[in-house]
Amino acid sequence: MKTKLTLFSLIVSIHSFGQLDTAFFPTYTPYSITSPLIQYGDFLHGAAWNDPCVIKDNGQYVMYASASTGGLQNIHVKIYRLTSNDGYNWTLNPTTPVLGPVPSTYYEGGTETPSVVYYNGMYHLCTTSYQQNVAQDFVIAHATSADGINWTMDTTPFVESDGGAHWMGEIVGEPGAMVKDDTLYVFFTAAGPVNSIVEQSIGLLRTIDGSTILDTMPIVKIPTDVYPSSGDWWGLSTPSATMVGDTIYLFTDVAKSVSGKWYQAALHQFKSYGDLTKWYHDDQPIHTMYDFDWTNGQGEYLSELRSISPLVDGNKLRIYYAGNRLAEISGTDTTYHVHFEGPEMHADSNYWGMSTSEYIFPTPTSVNNYQEKDIQMVFNGKEGSVFTNNNGSNLLNIYSATGQLLIQKRFHSATQFTLNYKGVILIQVINDRQFFTQKRVAY
Repeated sequence: MKTKLTLFSLIVSIHSFGQLDTAFFPTYTPYSITSPLIQYGDFLHGAAWNDPCVIKDNGQYVMYASASTGGLQNIHVKIYRLTSNDGYNWTLNPTTPVLGPVPSTYYEGGTETPSVVYYNGMYHLCTTSYQQNVAQDFVIAHATSADGINWTMDTTPFVESDGGAHWMGEIVGEPGAMVKDDTLYVFFTAAGPVNSIVEQSIGLLRTIDGSTILDTMPIVKIPTDVYPSSGDWWGLSTPSATMVGDTIYLFTDVAKSVSGKWYQAALHQFKSYGDLTKWYHDDQPIHTMYDFDWTNGQGEYLSELRSISPLVDGNKLRIYYAGNRLAEISGTDTTYHVHFEGPEMHADSNYWGMSTSEYIFPTPTSVNNYQEKDIQMVFNGKEGSVFTNNNGSNLLNIYSATGQLLIQKRFHSATQFTLNYKGVILIQVINDRQFFTQKRVAY
C-alpha cells in the first residue's frame, strides 16, 4: 500500500512562470553531431541507455544512468553506474545495476531518471519509480548510500500525487536534485487539474534531512513565446539544476505532440537569481532533435532528444543528454532503424544513445589589463559606475567575499551603484562578448 503525501505545506504565489532574459545564457558546443557518446548496447547487450546524471567524485567522473536490457520491449528499467577519467570515455562500474525493481514494492515495475548528489555525509539518489510504466503510476523515490554503489531505498515513496485538483495532483516524477545553502532541492515534473484544465509544470520541493519535505511549489511552465502551441509544443519535463555563483540554472526537456503522443524534442534553460518566484528563460533552445544525426528523424515520429543534466566542471558547464531516431517518415513511407534478434527488438547502431555538450566560461579579465578598455569602472569604496562599449544587454553582479549577491542590475552602456556593505567584494560584468571580474574593498 502506498503512502499518500498531501504536499501543501507551502505553495507560493508565482509572480512569473518564466520571463525572457537575454542578458546572458551559455551556448553549448556538442561533442559530436553525427553519433552519440555512448551507444545503444554499449557495455551490456541490448542496453537502451537513458537519463544520464554525472557528478565529480574525488576527481573522477561518475555517471548514473537508466537502461533496460534485452531489447526495447523490456520495460523493467534499472539504474547503472559508470566511471570516467575525462567525462568522455566511460566504463561500467560495477557491471551489475546499482538499483532496480524489487517484487512486491512500490518500485517493482522499474526505477529510472536517477539524480545523485552528496549531501550531509551521504549520497542521495532521487528517481522515478513505478509498479507499472504509466505516468499516472509514477512516484518520486529516494535512496541513500555511503559509497554511491550500494543503495538503500526508502520503504515508501518520497513524493506521489494524491489525486487532488491542484498542480501536482495527477502526475509527479523525473526528479533532479541539487544542494543549496545546506538544503536539498528537488525539481520535478508535475501535472494536475487546475480550473478544470490539466496543467503541466516543473515543481520544486526542499528538504533539510532528506525525508521531511519543507515545502513544494510550481516554478516554471513552457515559455510559449519560444514554443507556441501552434507548433504543437506541449510542456516541460525531466528537470535538473546546478548553481553557477549565486544563480540557479534549471534545465528541462521540451515536449511536443507528434501524432497525438508526447515526444521530447528540445532542451531548454532557465535561471533564477535567488528569488524562487522569479525565473527567466533563454530566447531559444539549447539543442533540438534536429541538431543531431542520431535524433533528427524526418517527420519526428519515434525520434527524441531528452533527459538533460548539467555538471559544473572547473571552467566548463557540461550538459549530458539522451536521444534516439528509431523511425522517419517520408511521404507515405516509414523507415525504421530497428532490428530483431528472435523476439527481441533492438535499436540499430548510431540511432540511440547519450552524449554531451559544453560551455567554457571566459577567462575573467581585470580592467587594469584589458587593453581594448571595453569595460571601465570607477569605484570610491561606497559608490561606483560601470561603462561599457557594448550597447546591448549587460549584467552587473556584485558579491560579498562569502558569495552573497549584494547588487544585480541589467544595463546598456552605463550604470551606477551604491553599496551599504564593508569588506571585500567581487564585481562582475557579463555580456555576450566577455566576462569581466575584479575584486575591490568596500568601506
